[in-house]
Amino acid sequence: MIAFYPIKPIYSQKILTGEKTYELRKRLPNEHIDYILIYSTYPVAKVVAYAKIKATHKEKIDAIWNMVSLFAGINEHDYKNYFGNNDFACAIEFEYVRRFKRPFDVKEIKPNFKVPQSFCYIPKKDFNRIKRRKTENV
Repeated sequence: MIAFYPIKPIYSQKILTGEKTYELRKRLPNEHIDYILIYSTYPVAKVVAYAKIKATHKEKIDAIWNMVSLFAGINEHDYKNYFGNNDFACAIEFEYVRRFKRPFDVKEIKPNFKVPQSFCYIPKKDFNRIKRRKTENV
Protein backbone atom coordinates (compact mmCIF):
# COMPACT_ATOMS: atom_id res chain seq x y z
CA MET A 1 0.00 0.00 0.00
CA ILE A 2 0.98 3.59 -0.57
CA ALA A 3 -0.01 6.34 1.88
CA PHE A 4 -0.20 10.10 1.30
CA TYR A 5 0.99 12.14 4.30
CA PRO A 6 0.63 15.89 4.76
CA ILE A 7 3.64 17.11 6.76
CA LYS A 8 4.37 20.62 8.03
CA PRO A 9 7.08 22.39 6.00
CA ILE A 10 9.47 22.58 8.95
CA TYR A 11 9.48 18.77 9.10
CA SER A 12 9.22 18.00 5.39
CA GLN A 13 12.31 20.18 4.85
CA LYS A 14 14.18 18.11 7.43
CA ILE A 15 13.17 14.97 5.54
CA LEU A 16 14.51 16.52 2.31
CA THR A 17 17.86 17.30 3.93
CA GLY A 18 18.17 13.80 5.42
CA GLU A 19 18.06 15.11 9.00
CA LYS A 20 14.70 13.42 9.65
CA THR A 21 14.45 9.69 8.87
CA TYR A 22 11.39 8.91 11.02
CA GLU A 23 7.92 10.37 10.67
CA LEU A 24 6.06 10.52 13.99
CA ARG A 25 2.34 9.92 14.23
CA LYS A 26 -0.28 9.22 16.88
CA ARG A 27 -1.53 6.25 14.89
CA LEU A 28 -0.41 4.04 12.03
CA PRO A 29 -2.42 2.98 9.00
CA ASN A 30 -4.33 -0.28 9.40
CA GLU A 31 -2.74 -1.59 6.22
CA HIS A 32 0.95 -2.37 5.74
CA ILE A 33 2.49 0.50 3.79
CA ASP A 34 5.42 0.19 1.41
CA TYR A 35 5.80 3.86 0.46
CA ILE A 36 4.57 7.27 1.53
CA LEU A 37 4.08 10.33 -0.62
CA ILE A 38 5.26 13.40 1.27
CA TYR A 39 3.15 16.51 0.90
CA SER A 40 4.56 19.69 2.38
CA THR A 41 1.59 21.65 3.72
CA TYR A 42 0.87 25.37 3.39
CA PRO A 43 2.61 27.60 2.41
CA VAL A 44 4.56 25.09 0.23
CA ALA A 45 1.42 23.08 -0.69
CA LYS A 46 3.28 20.62 -2.97
CA VAL A 47 4.10 16.93 -3.15
CA VAL A 48 7.85 17.10 -2.55
CA ALA A 49 9.08 13.50 -2.22
CA TYR A 50 8.31 9.87 -1.61
CA ALA A 51 9.88 7.47 0.86
CA LYS A 52 10.33 3.71 0.92
CA ILE A 53 9.27 2.42 4.32
CA LYS A 54 11.74 0.26 6.20
CA ALA A 55 9.59 -0.38 9.27
CA THR A 56 6.79 0.99 11.42
CA HIS A 57 6.96 1.12 15.20
CA LYS A 58 4.35 1.52 17.93
CA GLU A 59 5.65 1.66 21.50
CA LYS A 60 5.30 3.59 24.72
CA ILE A 61 6.11 7.28 24.20
CA ASP A 62 9.44 7.14 26.06
CA ALA A 63 10.55 4.01 24.17
CA ILE A 64 9.92 5.64 20.78
CA TRP A 65 11.73 8.80 21.90
CA ASN A 66 14.77 6.75 22.96
CA MET A 67 14.77 5.04 19.55
CA VAL A 68 14.22 8.08 17.29
CA SER A 69 15.40 11.17 19.18
CA LEU A 70 18.44 11.74 16.96
CA PHE A 71 16.56 11.08 13.72
CA ALA A 72 13.08 12.60 14.18
CA GLY A 73 13.87 16.27 13.55
CA ILE A 74 12.08 17.39 16.72
CA ASN A 75 13.15 18.34 20.22
CA GLU A 76 11.94 16.43 23.27
CA HIS A 77 9.68 19.23 24.51
CA ASP A 78 7.78 19.44 21.19
CA TYR A 79 7.70 15.63 20.97
CA LYS A 80 6.07 15.34 24.42
CA ASN A 81 3.61 18.14 23.59
CA TYR A 82 2.62 16.44 20.34
CA PHE A 83 1.84 13.12 22.02
CA GLY A 84 0.28 14.78 25.08
CA ASN A 85 -1.59 12.26 27.20
CA ASN A 86 -1.32 9.39 24.72
CA ASP A 87 0.13 6.14 26.00
CA PHE A 88 1.74 5.18 22.70
CA ALA A 89 3.71 6.86 19.93
CA CYS A 90 4.17 5.64 16.37
CA ALA A 91 7.15 6.09 14.08
CA ILE A 92 7.47 5.39 10.38
CA GLU A 93 11.09 4.60 9.54
CA PHE A 94 12.33 5.50 6.07
CA GLU A 95 14.59 3.15 4.12
CA TYR A 96 15.28 5.90 1.60
CA VAL A 97 13.75 9.14 0.34
CA ARG A 98 13.53 10.40 -3.24
CA ARG A 99 13.00 14.15 -3.69
CA PHE A 100 11.02 15.30 -6.73
CA LYS A 101 13.10 17.68 -8.84
CA ARG A 102 9.88 19.57 -9.57
CA PRO A 103 7.42 19.37 -6.65
CA PHE A 104 3.83 19.25 -7.86
CA ASP A 105 0.26 20.08 -6.92
CA VAL A 106 -2.03 17.33 -5.59
CA LYS A 107 -4.38 17.88 -8.54
CA GLU A 108 -1.78 16.01 -10.60
CA ILE A 109 -2.53 12.88 -8.55
CA LYS A 110 -6.23 13.17 -9.38
CA PRO A 111 -8.13 16.29 -10.44
CA ASN A 112 -10.47 16.19 -7.42
CA PHE A 113 -7.85 15.06 -4.86
CA LYS A 114 -8.34 16.52 -1.40
CA VAL A 115 -5.48 16.71 1.10
CA PRO A 116 -6.46 14.63 4.15
CA GLN A 117 -6.10 15.75 7.75
CA SER A 118 -3.99 12.72 8.72
CA PHE A 119 -3.29 10.44 5.73
CA CYS A 120 -5.01 8.56 2.93
CA TYR A 121 -4.17 5.67 0.64
CA ILE A 122 -3.07 6.22 -2.96
CA PRO A 123 -3.84 3.64 -5.67
CA LYS A 124 -0.74 1.80 -6.84
CA LYS A 125 -1.34 2.77 -10.49
CA ASP A 126 -1.33 6.46 -9.53
CA PHE A 127 1.82 6.02 -7.46
CA ASN A 128 3.59 4.17 -10.30
CA ARG A 129 2.80 7.09 -12.61
CA ILE A 130 4.10 9.57 -10.02
CA LYS A 131 7.30 7.57 -9.48
CA ARG A 132 8.22 8.13 -13.13
CA ARG A 133 8.83 11.81 -12.38
CA LYS A 134 12.44 12.92 -12.08
CA THR A 135 13.81 12.51 -8.59
CA GLU A 136 17.07 12.62 -6.69
CA ASN A 137 18.29 10.79 -3.62
CA VAL A 138 18.09 12.53 -0.26
